[in-house]
Amino acid sequence: MPSVIRTITFDCADPHTLASFWARVLDGGIHPDDVPGGDEASVIVPGGGPELLFLKVPEGKSVKNRVHLDLGPGERRRDAEVERLIGLGATQVADLRREGGGGFVVLADPEGNEFCVEISDAEIAERAARQG
Repeated sequence: MPSVIRTITFDCADPHTLASFWARVLDGGIHPDDVPGGDEASVIVPGGGPELLFLKVPEGKSVKNRVHLDLGPGERRRDAEVERLIGLGATQVADLRREGGGGFVVLADPEGNEFCVEISDAEIAERAARQG
């Protein structure tokens, strides 16, 4: 049987604040044992996806992420999801959307960790219907 990804771990300065941001992004919850000011906090992701774990470290982020998350909006269109995430505290790093709906938008969470927002499944289906 192959290995499975159970947890994706992020080093950060403020685990509870960053976990709170990602819990809102993913409509998840913070583990009940995790409290503000603690050394770790985890986000329980709905649907059984890997848990996100945030660990307090003394060093700040200094270079581009070597691993990042790509988000596929559920019921929202990509542009609406980008606006929602910015409203939650993300910042836009780059706009790499392409004409015709492809590409993605690069955002950063409140501690500067980059992640991408791709087009939604609904937008993919709409594109396929127009082409087929």
